[in-house]
Amino acid sequence: MLKMTVATVVGSVAALGLIATSGDRANAQSINNGWTYQYDAVGDGSGGSQYDIKGMAMSVQGDKLFVAMTGGTPLTGVNYASAQGGSIGWGDLFFNFSGKNFNDAAAAGQLFGVRFASTNDSKVGLGVYSGVQATSVALQNSGYGSLDQYYSHSAFNKQNTQGTALATRNAVNDYYGGAGSIKNVINSGSKVSDVSLLSAQNLSAMGLSFGGGAANDNIFGFSFDRGALPGGSFMANVFLECGNDAMAFSGSSAAAPEPTTMAGAALGIAAIGGLKRARRRKQAAAS
Repeated sequence: MLKMTVATVVGSVAALGLIATSGDRANAQSINNGWTYQYDAVGDGSGGSQYDIKGMAMSVQGDKLFVAMTGGTPLTGVNYASAQGGSIGWGDLFFNFSGKNFNDAAAAGQLFGVRFASTNDSKVGLGVYSGVQATSVALQNSGYGSLDQYYSHSAFNKQNTQGTALATRNAVNDYYGGAGSIKNVINSGSKVSDVSLLSAQNLSAMGLSFGGGAANDNIFGFSFDRGALPGGSFMANVFLECGNDAMAFSGSSAAAPEPTTMAGAALGIAAIGGLKRARRRKQAAAS
């Protein structure tokens, strides 16, 4: 979405991977095989291990952004008769590049969202959306009315309940607001890309390897055109539909080059190669 100069494109060839930001939002990083990993606290899923998110990973490869998730909740959700739709699953993944908190970014039309779970209660179809407005489906899924309610249980009022990107309750409240509803799905937005689902086997073949207790849970992922998002530092987050657990991910990615810019860069590189070959031929003829 952002235009880049030829020099920027050439310079970014060596930095196509996703780079986690430093500072309070990313205290613990584990980078392996081109993936950037961040982990959530273990045992903070209200309702048991089937509602416990364990980790998230991202990778930029070519013109695609890949996202992987792991935890006790399958992509299709957990059967729960009294929940809307008969199951409780993953909410939508949100991206915020604005530097604002979640609600302010939404109010300014600067929030992006990805619906990747076809069985959830999102108000849009599968895909990536810009100008997103979010809404809550937590109460319809036997969940929490607010984050304050979640943290009122002493077992969950601990470090890294939303991962290292929002490591404390104060950080979580500053970003989302503690008293309001848990906005966990897209209510509206403009579709900017399709999304392709990936199995654990697909991701393993790409070098994904979650560590520790996150390695043997439900692992799945998806990819989409990275040009659907701007470049720069971002905060991403996902809640379960019930709000029983959530995770944030802090990172930074380069903007996708415009197709015409990439073509110009390729022509420039080809021209340089041609000049070098012509120079070598002249040198050979002179000798």
